[in-house]
Amino acid sequence: MRYGILFFGLLFAAASQADGVAHYQDQRFGYVAGNLMNITLDYDSRELTPTGVGVRLGGMIDPYWGVELRAAVAPSGDTWRAENSRNKVDYTVDHIGALLATGRLPFQSPITLPVVDAYVDEFFVQGFAGIADVKVKTNRRRCNAVRCRDDVSRNDDTSLAFGAGVGVRTSFNLGLTLQYMQYVDKDYITVTGIEGGLEWYF
Repeated sequence: MRYGILFFGLLFAAASQADGVAHYQDQRFGYVAGNLMNITLDYDSRELTPTGVGVRLGGMIDPYWGVELRAAVAPSGDTWRAENSRNKVDYTVDHIGALLATGRLPFQSPITLPVVDAYVDEFFVQGFAGIADVKVKTNRRRCNAVRCRDDVSRNDDTSLAFGAGVGVRTSFNLGLTLQYMQYVDKDYITVTGIEGGLEWYF
């Protein structure tokens, strides 16, 4: 059920982006971005920090409001090891998928420098709110004197998501962003991320 809702939401967002980008094509309000992610995973009463990568596709309906799709993975997981034993648990994030409404507020540079004036179109702050789906993979290795056994499990959760960020857009239709996102917040699992991104506007 959750995948059906997310799928139809993605289709609706894609259609909205197409209309918005077509209408504002001369101003290049569509963008695609790549993010490096430092994820904080609070799970199993442990705090882990897997590293991930993500892709974002956005379209602004006007200069201030838009929609964004994002997908990410964290194949470089984090490991918890039991003291004085060979038992361990590997935590990775199979996927993060999100459909977000976004609001962007541009502002002028707080300082005046020739380089800034020549190459920077604008600075901006940006907010996000929507829905996200996260799947966490857990690989538990238990060893005894004879052999080791691996038990793999996956936990899939959908939650309201939100975040905020700052960025700069240059005259080369490239931009840099720094964001904080909370994808899942439940009693037994919390997934947040600090993300640095490179945007290309089209």
